[in-house]
Amino acid sequence: MGNAALISELVAAELAVWFGLAVPPFAVVHQCDIEIIMRKNGRPMVAPLFFSSAVEGTPRDGTDVFLRRLRDKDSVSRLVVFDTWIRNWDRYYGEDANSDNLLYSQASVHKYDLVPIDHSNCFIGGDPTFPDGPAPNHWIEDAGVYGKFPEFDDFITADGITGTLDKLKTLDRNFVTEVVNSVPLAWELGPLARVGLIDFICARATFVVDTLAPKLIDEPPLPGF
Repeated sequence: MGNAALISELVAAELAVWFGLAVPPFAVVHQCDIEIIMRKNGRPMVAPLFFSSAVEGTPRDGTDVFLRRLRDKDSVSRLVVFDTWIRNWDRYYGEDANSDNLLYSQASVHKYDLVPIDHSNCFIGGDPTFPDGPAPNHWIEDAGVYGKFPEFDDFITADGITGTLDKLKTLDRNFVTEVVNSVPLAWELGPLARVGLIDFICARATFVVDTLAPKLIDEPPLPGF
């Protein structure tokens, strides 16, 4: 896993926890006394490493069987808003689906949690590195909707979207700064790149709050109804 993927994983995971998504527990390991070989290239992984806990769950199957049994119905709306905010093209974007990046984990006898995993391809699209400066404007104003699997349509509600966007409105720049500054220096995210990422996350949140609702729901609910 390259540095850009590690940065994406850590920053997205921290934002996901703040946003109320049921991501697996995670940690940055700064020292590892065992050799871990990467499957893709056969090379040993070098600390600092990003690890997340394994989760017992069923990958997305394209049906509504688990969706109808979700413990938190608004988690569907929350995930779509989140993936759109962080530009996560590696779960669902356009017609490209990666079902392995969404799990349904049993929470009780008849209820399940929506568990998103793998956030190594967020924020920067197909670019190999984070820019040493401001993010391009077309990243901030990317009008695409991310993470909306076809079977999600019947489970995205006006109340769910409105409540989720209200949460996103409360995003605090100081919190985002703490998140980005938690990225280890060894992952080579320089000072200008850090400021650029902070600015992007905040500006992107504002853009999503201002523009996303009409793409997902016909009309927002009226106050008192």
